[in-house]
Amino acid sequence: MKNILLFTLSAFTITSTQAQNEWCSFDQRFEQMLSEDPSRVQTVLELHAAAQEIKHQRLEGQTDRASDARIIPVVVHVIHQGGNENIDKEQIEDMIRILNEDYRKTNADTVNTREIFKPVAADAEVEFRLAKLDPQGNCTDGIVRVWSSLTYNTTDAVKSLSYWNSSRYYNIWVVESIENEGGGPGFIIGYAQFPGFGSAQTDGVVMRSDFVGSIGTSISDGRFISHETGHWLGLLHTFQGGCGGGFFGGDGVDDTPPAAEANFGCPLTSNSCSTDNPDLPDQIENYMDYTTYCQNMLTLGQKDLIDATLGGSRSQIHSAENLAFTGVDNQNETPCQPYAHFYAEETLVCAGNNITFTDDSYNGEVTTYAWQMTGATPSSSSSVNPTVTYDTPGLYSVSLTVSNALGADSYSRTDYVRVLSGSAEIPGWFSFEGFEETDEDYLILGDEAGNTWEETTSAYTGNNAIVLNNHSGNPLGSIDEFQLPSVDLTQMSSPKVYFRLAYKERSGQSDRLRVYVSRNCGDSWSLRYNRNGSSLATVTGTSGAAYTPSGPEDWEQVDVNLATFASDEHVLIKFQGTSGEGNKIYIDDIQISGPLGIADDNAEFAFTVSPNPVVNEAFVSLEVANSDTYLITLMDVTGKQVAVLQNGKLAAGKHTFSVDRETLTSSGVYLIQVDNGQGRQVQKLVVR
Repeated sequence: MKNILLFTLSAFTITSTQAQNEWCSFDQRFEQMLSEDPSRVQTVLELHAAAQEIKHQRLEGQTDRASDARIIPVVVHVIHQGGNENIDKEQIEDMIRILNEDYRKTNADTVNTREIFKPVAADAEVEFRLAKLDPQGNCTDGIVRVWSSLTYNTTDAVKSLSYWNSSRYYNIWVVESIENEGGGPGFIIGYAQFPGFGSAQTDGVVMRSDFVGSIGTSISDGRFISHETGHWLGLLHTFQGGCGGGFFGGDGVDDTPPAAEANFGCPLTSNSCSTDNPDLPDQIENYMDYTTYCQNMLTLGQKDLIDATLGGSRSQIHSAENLAFTGVDNQNETPCQPYAHFYAEETLVCAGNNITFTDDSYNGEVTTYAWQMTGATPSSSSSVNPTVTYDTPGLYSVSLTVSNALGADSYSRTDYVRVLSGSAEIPGWFSFEGFEETDEDYLILGDEAGNTWEETTSAYTGNNAIVLNNHSGNPLGSIDEFQLPSVDLTQMSSPKVYFRLAYKERSGQSDRLRVYVSRNCGDSWSLRYNRNGSSLATVTGTSGAAYTPSGPEDWEQVDVNLATFASDEHVLIKFQGTSGEGNKIYIDDIQISGPLGIADDNAEFAFTVSPNPVVNEAFVSLEVANSDTYLITLMDVTGKQVAVLQNGKLAAGKHTFSVDRETLTSSGVYLIQVDNGQGRQVQKLVVR
């Protein structure tokens, strides 16, 4: 779209109207990087100036257009959680095939290029090969597989999970979905980092798995990677700047006619701009438009830009030294030893239930499998994907050794499987003040990405609460959970789960908190509480700073109705936080009970228990607002009464009751319940 001119930099805007779907987010990221560092404009100008010099030499016959293809070593990082996004090697190889056909102009549909554009259709003389040696010099098939929830709604944070030196390898990250940072219609299929922009550790292309290749789980013809690779090689959209050309003179290529906006479908009659001379139709055949199923070409001018990129910031990647370093100078098939990896879709089960382990080994074809699954029946297996049964509650490790004629590799996951009791762990009430006894009170289920739930001293009651820090260090879309012990609700009338919550919104960001309940040992979950943004906030307004509750007034009492589970003997409850890269979510004082739980503010009393844990003697300090009848009961964790500390009328004021260690027959957790007929509160007493 016209030759680029030299401008004096004052301001710039790259405009591209994508009226139907925003499937490539390159423009938004490109503009963001320019706004963060306007000096990067010079990088683009220098690239286009170099391309103009290459064009001049080409037109003067000073360059050899029949030179050998530049070979680009490729590594594909498949980020997945066991779904369709975990694409197989054949689908990745199909992506490489499509790239090579498109960039060498050997694609069969090049015959469909309209006659007016055939003279400028180009063989870009670029070839892509999966790497055969990794950065440590080990044999590789050029594919890495990583288990992570960051495959969903992906941002650049996913790249830190797996990365190879971008001066030596073309990094392609394959994910389930990509965050639409521009907020436009549709979804994002892929995005690339422009040469010379951003960090080397984020250089490459991110692609949705269902648009990779044309086979397997793909729902496309696989051409989208050709588009994103064009950006990685220095090409802009053919519709860049619209008919006016914008700051960069459009895409800086004079044999791609201007287009008012992105074209979709296959509009053969489209001629959206008349500013070019001669007035040519939109080049919908070009890989750098948004058309589908009629893209089939790059131009000589675009090849000039690619040549400038490969002769400049990306010169090392196709050098003879690097081709030897990455092993792609050898086109013979070289088998490699496998790298062991596995996963299970569910790692939390009740005793007596089954788990299926899925082999996720990569790098080489596996000929033998050796599984070791402590505590399971069977405890060992040579199957590819064994199904086993766990009968005894506890934490269990799993290991897998895979091998072929070239070597063996082992992978272990410590305490990977947690087996819960098949009967309720808590037969009645469940309550605890604070989060002082982690192993007894709750189970952390993090996603191994960034932060997870952890104890904090910013509590409503006592010394500790639990917090999920989404303000920093927890990637967008990261999901972290904690789960309560299983409880029998059959003895409760109108059961609820009560808890205290503190949260303040962060400007422009939104986190989410959900509470799920399961009656079938986690096979399925019912969503009972779901809040985000302002509906989650307990404090008005927004803040960019990390939030810490300033006092009791920052906390709200929340109750979640469990009435539909009142007849269930084995109920699981979990709290799930989803990061919007917003702020910290605080939770304290969880209680599962019938009516008159901790959320009842009409109780007109407050009490503390100290010291806690108890050594010789503990004291219950009760502050009474109005004279009333009080029942104070000491119970074991099953709800069985151990002692009655008070049963009668108490005057307004402070009262103290003692609990002698000798009354407590064994170490563990006990419950102290105070009830005045208007409200009921329960606190935990720990006995060492």
